[in-house]
Amino acid sequence: MSNLPDNDDILWGIHPILELLRLQPKKVREVVIQQGKAGNKIQEIITLAQEQGVKVRFLPGQRFPSSPDKTHQGVLAKTAPVSTCSLHELLKAAKDEEQPLIVALDSIQDPHNLGAIIRTAAAAGATGIILPKDRSAPLNATAAKSAAGAMAHLKLCLVTNLVTSLQSVKEKGFWVYGAAGEAKRTVFETKFAGPVCLVIGGEDKGMRPLVREHCDELVAIPMAGSLNSLNASVAAGVILFEIVRQRQGSH
Repeated sequence: MSNLPDNDDILWGIHPILELLRLQPKKVREVVIQQGKAGNKIQEIITLAQEQGVKVRFLPGQRFPSSPDKTHQGVLAKTAPVSTCSLHELLKAAKDEEQPLIVALDSIQDPHNLGAIIRTAAAAGATGIILPKDRSAPLNATAAKSAAGAMAHLKLCLVTNLVTSLQSVKEKGFWVYGAAGEAKRTVFETKFAGPVCLVIGGEDKGMRPLVREHCDELVAIPMAGSLNSLNASVAAGVILFEIVRQRQGSH
């Protein structure tokens, strides 16, 4: 099947494809299903695709390509590049939220981590995510699968310069918190009030120095024992849901 584009343009698996067809059908160019695959979810994909005017094609098993992780479930979608928005659009959308929450990512290189953070941020009710164009894992099929459909639930904003973007975020009344292992203050001692922007740094070195300088406050996750750093997506999850916990308690 040589007419498939490279893997970055393909979404694999039933759940992510269903989510995309439900929420952003314009991004689906074509759905390809392995012949003989049946079931309610496959039928739902076919019905949704037809309703949205998306082409559906069936391929015999031996011609159906294998996904990078071999868990394609007999269905793939050719997709358009991920929908992104401008910083202006993101901040405009955040203004309408009762308690705005934005996540900014600095140098996250692993698409699995990127997808997991997007998924967690969506679950925590974040309006969107700010990503530097040249210092981020690509918003590709691997990230989309790890995000499990969450990319459609929040705004993804690609920026040229993260530092100037954080300045714009501050001008709109956000308090910028940076996750840093060596910070004196822990997330459990921090009151996350008002509009919040949380910055998560890269897997190896954390935030770049200039990004760190532009944070209003640095916060750490207290660690028991010798483990001094969590996976970036786990750290994001811990802090985001501490923010959620505090906000739910404040109502």
